[in-house]
Amino acid sequence: MGCWGIRAFESDEGLDAVGTIRQNLPADGKLELKTMLALLQSDEWCSPPDPAEGHSHTSPMALAELMVKFMDQNLERLDYDDPQLAQENKFASITSFTADRESIQWIKKYLSATLRHSCIIAEFQAKEGQSRGGWFDEKDWFGWQTHMEQLIGRMDQLLCSSEPVIQLIRTAEQRMEVQAARANGPQMG
Repeated sequence: MGCWGIRAFESDEGLDAVGTIRQNLPADGKLELKTMLALLQSDEWCSPPDPAEGHSHTSPMALAELMVKFMDQNLERLDYDDPQLAQENKFASITSFTADRESIQWIKKYLSATLRHSCIIAEFQAKEGQSRGGWFDEKDWFGWQTHMEQLIGRMDQLLCSSEPVIQLIRTAEQRMEVQAARANGPQMG
């Protein structure tokens, strides 16, 4: 197993999780966070390690990154263009991606605990003269922490919703509002 970047999507663990999710995408196009989280938790390869171990790349991190990709409508490179993989399930076929508060809260707590324990482990490693968090470059260690904080922040944003179930895919009307806001640029007040 290995990684080549700070994101779960840049690691074997993360791509294994994405592959497992892809293989289990619902035929009706209605993806549920609770179902995907349970799938990963029960999968032999993708089961999340104890956050106290401070692993830098995990399946919950990959799932959080996937959620953010859907929320930001940034699904580029999730599906393969290779003709040999034409029969593979496609994330582009997803028409609904709902998240229940309990699952979001679980992911947030898991990411927070992983980050906290990684920092504790890294401080010990630094005192022993080892690289922090096992990263070759210190900038990657700090970049990974920032990325984790951003994912946790996105989970917090979702938890601010008063809805018991949150739709992670924007409706056509919401997409038009975002495009209009981008086209108009920042407003001076």
